Amino acid sequence: MQSTNADMPARSLQPKPDSLFERVAWFYALCREYLFRDHTEEISHALFPPNGPRPGTRLLELGCGPGFYACRLSEEFPELRTTGVDLSETLIRRAESRAAARHLSNCSFQHADAHSLPHPSQSIDAIVVSRLFLIVPDKEGIVREIFRVLKPTGRVFVAEPTSGFRTRLPLAVMWLLARLTTSPAGKYREPQQADVMSHPDFTRLMKSQPWSAIDVHYDGWYQYAVCERGDGV
Repeated sequence: MQSTNADMPARSLQPKPDSLFERVAWFYALCREYLFRDHTEEISHALFPPNGPRPGTRLLELGCGPGFYACRLSEEFPELRTTGVDLSETLIRRAESRAAARHLSNCSFQHADAHSLPHPSQSIDAIVVSRLFLIVPDKEGIVREIFRVLKPTGRVFVAEPTSGFRTRLPLAVMWLLARLTTSPAGKYREPQQADVMSHPDFTRLMKSQPWSAIDVHYDGWYQYAVCERGDGV
């Protein structure tokens, strides 16, 4: 007997929620460019030897948005092979335009979910994660994926802000702009409020995998982790 739409579960007929990062991508790109801190120097020192990365080193930027770090690092280190990963197709297009404007042949972008990366296990040398854990539903799932795809001795650099009001403001403004420009107001998959982790929660999250080395530290506005996967894990 042929099935009809009426026979299908109700949930399958529901459209997936839109994303704020599609609806008001331009605002997030402005924030990334002019409001958020630039950690390029700290990333370079944490992930690469003093003489720079080896030729062919593969680096991922997770939640790359408009490709800020992927482009910065590709420009500074032409020997890198850099890939930015993001769920927003609109931001991926912005990132590709950014790379093209800078003539970066060693920089590419993928529309993908950080919870399920389209990369083989132990295939990536270095990973950059900045401000991603503020909005994702399964933080530990992403840390597991990071651990999975890193090569032995591969490293990840993570930067997450700690200031509640200042950190939550960009997402709150994105919600407001989306509601003002959508009629009727749409539903979005992002949380209403950015999830700013406490220092203990951040430390527990980063220690949820069996790293061979981990350094967690803080300053006035951000908390950082640099984790290395061991040879024998």
